[in-house]
Amino acid sequence: MTLFAHHAEAYFAVEINGRSFPDGMTEHAIVIGVGAVVLGFVAYGLYAALRDIRRWRLAPAVAGG
Repeated sequence: MTLFAHHAEAYFAVEINGRSFPDGMTEHAIVIGVGAVVLGFVAYGLYAALRDIRRWRLAPAVAGG
């Protein structure tokens, strides 16, 4: 992630009104935002997995099924 933040300009380089975009701070903000979303998805995935495993283990067994 750290490497990506410092090399993102090569991937996102666009010129807007004669200025390069994104600049250094914007690159970091983009990477932090993407990282936060990814971590949010991972956290929800872990929560959902643990919730479902707990639910399946506590569910009554179905006879003959």
